[in-house]
Amino acid sequence: MIARPQPARWVNLLAVSDDLPAALVALATRSPVELEGGAGTSSSSTTPVLTLECANRLQRFESLVQTFQAWWSHTETNTRTSPGPAFALPPLEVLDRALATLEAWRLDAEPLIQSYQEHRARESELMVLADLTTALADGPLDLGLLGRDASSAASFCLKTGVFVLPQETPPMMPQEGLLVRSILGRDHPFVLVVAPAESMPAFTEAMGALNGRPVILPDNWQGRGQEILPGIQQNLSLCRTTIKRVRQELATLGERHDVASHMREVARLQWFFKAVKTVEAGDALSRLGGWVAPDVKESTINHLLDQAGVRALASMADVGPGTPPMVLMNPWWAKPFEFFSRLLGTPGRNEVDASRLLAVVAPLLFGYMFGDMGQGLVLAGIGFYLRKRWDASWLLMTGGVSAFFFGWMFGSVFCIESWVSPLWLHPTLHPLSVLSAPLVLGVFLLLCGMGFNALGARWQGHGWEWLRHDGGVILIYLGLLLAFFSSSGWWLVLVGGGWFVIGTALESLKLLPVRLAHLVETLMQLGVNTLSFSRVGAFALAHAGLSQAVVTLAGLTGGELAGFVILVLGNLLILLLEGLVVSVQTTRLILFEFFVRFLRGEGRPFRPLPPPPE
Repeated sequence: MIARPQPARWVNLLAVSDDLPAALVALATRSPVELEGGAGTSSSSTTPVLTLECANRLQRFESLVQTFQAWWSHTETNTRTSPGPAFALPPLEVLDRALATLEAWRLDAEPLIQSYQEHRARESELMVLADLTTALADGPLDLGLLGRDASSAASFCLKTGVFVLPQETPPMMPQEGLLVRSILGRDHPFVLVVAPAESMPAFTEAMGALNGRPVILPDNWQGRGQEILPGIQQNLSLCRTTIKRVRQELATLGERHDVASHMREVARLQWFFKAVKTVEAGDALSRLGGWVAPDVKESTINHLLDQAGVRALASMADVGPGTPPMVLMNPWWAKPFEFFSRLLGTPGRNEVDASRLLAVVAPLLFGYMFGDMGQGLVLAGIGFYLRKRWDASWLLMTGGVSAFFFGWMFGSVFCIESWVSPLWLHPTLHPLSVLSAPLVLGVFLLLCGMGFNALGARWQGHGWEWLRHDGGVILIYLGLLLAFFSSSGWWLVLVGGGWFVIGTALESLKLLPVRLAHLVETLMQLGVNTLSFSRVGAFALAHAGLSQAVVTLAGLTGGELAGFVILVLGNLLILLLEGLVVSVQTTRLILFEFFVRFLRGEGRPFRPLPPPPE
């Protein structure tokens, strides 16, 4: 349950300048690496890696991406890679090849893109016409009349028009001098208007203010809606067939030009330019320095470079320039609990990483305060659902499983205490037991914290000093705890006090008054820290009381449906409110009662590069 942070190892990467991007991609793909020295620094011995020629080509490339990236979404990503030489290509050649490929694709694709856009516009118009025709299919109106104007004997010209409006548009109100009819289609609302010729421009402008637009009616319309609809549907089917064919041709075109492969190569090159600003470079070779995890071997890195076919060589050392970052070496099940340590800072080389212990303790604290079988399963299920989207989902899953276990101990299922018999007790019937049990865990954690402090002092070479000063403190603390149950605990207090006085006197008698005052302060802090864990039991009692209140309210409704609704809403309230409060309380106990005994956060965090794009 005890782990010691390990310093990262220094790695020097020497590569042919043109192969340096591919070498870093190969290394960062398989092993986390944090760059230092040549990356992002500026000195007389370093050279910018992004030359003016590369910057100009990248700008042209990004311009093409901005213009045509929407059309590449029609291109199926292929997994084949373009053939290349045994070694990586220089950055300028990678960019030139990508630009040439995209330009060739653009020339071939532009006619297809134009055709696609035209047919999509045609599809949209046909869908509007089909919706309008369907709405008028059962009526006696000859739709051919909608596309023709009429003149009276007095040369009074009438115009007809059809407008399509957004879905949220309210029905049109009658207007003086105009014949207006609202037509509700399946997907669109329409407005049919018959008006004098001089009134139609104003009406069209009013429709535009409502985000409406005129429907372009075919000249060859003749007959009722049910007679015209089959022809529209046939044209719509042909249009969609053409759109699908064009999309397939765009996909084939992208595969033929291998757009995906070139995009991947340039994306990795952009990743390199973002990660590395400057580099130590000579006439033909360049060097990068950085940190890798302590369990990475030099032979492994060189094997990765050989597999990638790049002309590069790595050499490793345990000592590098500056202070090495610290890597927390935990198994997968304990890594999420590194979150608590990082809240105060990264543990230093001579500090204990308590993540493995917290992988057990944190769920116990959370589950004890949130003891309910049903709610625990809900929390665990939410954590499982979010496992690929949220890094802290494992904390929620383990906390939910622990809540399920303590819910079984307390006999609570979705606030109901009559479905399952408790394995231990009902909290509200035995409040003192519920309040007292977490004190045992609190004492254990505080002793672990003092023990971790002793271990850190030993790693620093100050073990004897810790034993002289703090060894007696532990004996006094244990004696005071034992004195609540047996008078023999006071003998342990006397032994610890004598130990402390003798140890201080061996160092300096002048320090004895100061050290005694510090001893009193430390014992008071330990007492307060110990009592703080009683709030774990208090929250368990509060959870049980709130659960009983929810069940009581559900029973007072007098109806099964209303009671069920109250029960569901009450459980949701508890999940949201107590889930937040209990999480905060668990974190507070770990940070300010446990970590304060040994963790100072003197280490530098290991911040590896983000992995290169795949």
